Amino acid sequence: MNRPWKPLLTGSLQTQALEAAEAIVRDTAELPLGKVPGLIAGHTGYALFFEAAARALAPKWIDLAARSLQRAAALFTRRTPPPLSLHEGLAGMGWAAAHLSARYPDLDVEELCVWVDESLEVELNRSPWPHPCDIRDGLAGMGLYAAKRMPHPNGRRLLAQAVDRAREVAEHSASGASWRMPRGRWSLYGKDAQFPQGLYTLGLAHGIPGALCLLSLAHAHGVSLDVTRPLLEEGFRWVAHRAEPGHPRFPHYMHGLEHVTDERFSWCVGNPGITAALWWAARTWKDPHWEARTLEWATRVAVEALERPPSLSANLCCGTAGTAHLYVRLYQATGVSVFGEAAQRWIEHTLSLRQPGQGPGGYCFEQDPSSPLTDVQFGAAGIALMLLAAATDQSPDWDETFLFSLGSPSSSPEV
Repeated sequence: MNRPWKPLLTGSLQTQALEAAEAIVRDTAELPLGKVPGLIAGHTGYALFFEAAARALAPKWIDLAARSLQRAAALFTRRTPPPLSLHEGLAGMGWAAAHLSARYPDLDVEELCVWVDESLEVELNRSPWPHPCDIRDGLAGMGLYAAKRMPHPNGRRLLAQAVDRAREVAEHSASGASWRMPRGRWSLYGKDAQFPQGLYTLGLAHGIPGALCLLSLAHAHGVSLDVTRPLLEEGFRWVAHRAEPGHPRFPHYMHGLEHVTDERFSWCVGNPGITAALWWAARTWKDPHWEARTLEWATRVAVEALERPPSLSANLCCGTAGTAHLYVRLYQATGVSVFGEAAQRWIEHTLSLRQPGQGPGGYCFEQDPSSPLTDVQFGAAGIALMLLAAATDQSPDWDETFLFSLGSPSSSPEV
């Protein structure tokens, strides 16, 4: 059962957070926002950003949300063919459209969603599957749109196709099931990177936790249960074998059996994002064993977050805002005190990096005044979204697009 959303922050820290968020919204509304249509760096993301601001701060921002969605659609129509991924393509725009129309019934997005449905159906029929299984560029992101599209029959059909592709490319071994990164994506790890023994990524942005979230969503919706149940069992078992003994430290990726680590402690890479997403997947699956085990992993990492030196970047992807939001979400969902303590610590770090007069609301990418980014992934909009979630009573339901949370079939935006 979902707990009612309440502000985590109180007193002067809440005041600081709201002041910073309001400044970011005001500044972003006055700046040119470019011609990128996608979710993480463009107008689809701004639609979710301004809608959150409309609920938490002032209703006037809803007009900018609608205009941003329209702008995203217009820009995608100019691309031949348009990208399809959740974070940069049609799946993300479709997710935002379906999500917002559930809260604002006068927003007519059916024609837009049908375009997305038809585009994804063609791609999801490709076999063998050429893309990753992750949330950012691949199968998990497309499946997330399909789940959001339900109960429309197109949504169920697309979700079943996504599960079938996940089944098709799953690799089975004595330790469980895993999903290999396609060769075409090896350049993420260096221009000439080679992985003759296979590349298996665990970081949340590009990794296997996304595939488990997809399967858990499908299972919760009653889609392809004969496939999802055994794949979830094998997938969680494979991930558990990757953890270091005595502590849930996971490698960033694996080259065959070789563990390659990364010191980042963030949403995109590192144990906070991995363990949080695994808990959301286990919870959505409703498996008591894995829900308890992943909660233990996430709790141990949160204890580490109380002492860990913070990043010097404030952004949502690889900075302090993303780490903070992971723990805001976990605290609101579980009530476990260490998650609230970790969230507050990383929010304080985020606010300490603010430089009023430099960039939107006082934030620039990596505090560089020459990089005043506004977007959701690396820019000020993502920081504001986290601050609004922590300082107000408005649930941040935009955040499923990053797997900060995972909605159940019964969950819908509060009107």
